[in-house]
Amino acid sequence: MQTTSPGLISSTGRPHCCTRPTPAVRYAIETSTRRIFFGGDSGYGPHFAEIGRRFEGFDLAVLDTGQYDRRWAFIHMNPDEAARAARDLQSRRMLPAHVGRFTLANHPWDEPFRRLAASSDASQVAVLTPKIGEPLYLQEQNQGFSRWWEGIE
Repeated sequence: MQTTSPGLISSTGRPHCCTRPTPAVRYAIETSTRRIFFGGDSGYGPHFAEIGRRFEGFDLAVLDTGQYDRRWAFIHMNPDEAARAARDLQSRRMLPAHVGRFTLANHPWDEPFRRLAASSDASQVAVLTPKIGEPLYLQEQNQGFSRWWEGIE
């Protein structure tokens, strides 16, 4: 297994909780059978296409998809940007992160799921939406998940 950091993000943008800016890192994890990208906190940009070309695509991209706001555009992506980033990374599957647990932003907790379900970019990538605590099996390429967030108030 090899872990690579394809680029340091200058800061997480959280000066309100830290005395010094804290760096954020992305990771590419490669084994003999698969490649996984973990995006951490990241705004959308051309770096995703560059990373996708450099690593020749990924089997799974874990991307921040919730807790977004225009004021945090360089820190968190909205669902449309995350789906576009997954496509740019040439990822076969995408696992949304920062979503469905608690609300920091001014959007409903389930909005990221609803927007991903409606995204044309997400239709080009298999979006995995396990319930919190539900296992995700990396070796199962066709593992499906329900739209569990529908009907929850």
